[in-house]
Amino acid sequence: MFKTQLSSSLIPEKVIIAVVPVLTFFSFSLMPVVIGILVLLLMLMLVPYSIYTIYMAHLNIAFDGSLAYITDRKTERIIALKNIKQVKPVSNFAVLRRRWQVSYLENGLEEDLYFFPADNATVQQFIKAVRGQNPIVHYDGTNFN
Repeated sequence: MFKTQLSSSLIPEKVIIAVVPVLTFFSFSLMPVVIGILVLLLMLMLVPYSIYTIYMAHLNIAFDGSLAYITDRKTERIIALKNIKQVKPVSNFAVLRRRWQVSYLENGLEEDLYFFPADNATVQQFIKAVRGQNPIVHYDGTNFN
């Protein structure tokens, strides 16, 4: 079977994280001092979190009819879709795109992974593929039948 790409490459978010701090830095001279300090404090909190979320914790996830392929910066894991126990959206305040959580069993331990989907149609296909392998999977926030 062919692999379907589930996770997004997050190109727009990466560009925004690179450009916004630079523009803000150069616009400090145009802002009142109080607003400039508030913007700086906000950047000091959100930029590191966003960099971690988008660059460091980013996973590349693909799937076919029976397996999920998870690639991070250094390793690739293959997970049987029948081992997935839960698929649900999770809130994320720093990035506008919806993030999803997948809980699965690996070697008797429950593991979680988080990803930003390429699009909703792909998430629907993924959930249907998981349900085909594991009919009792718990999924939230969706109405796919």
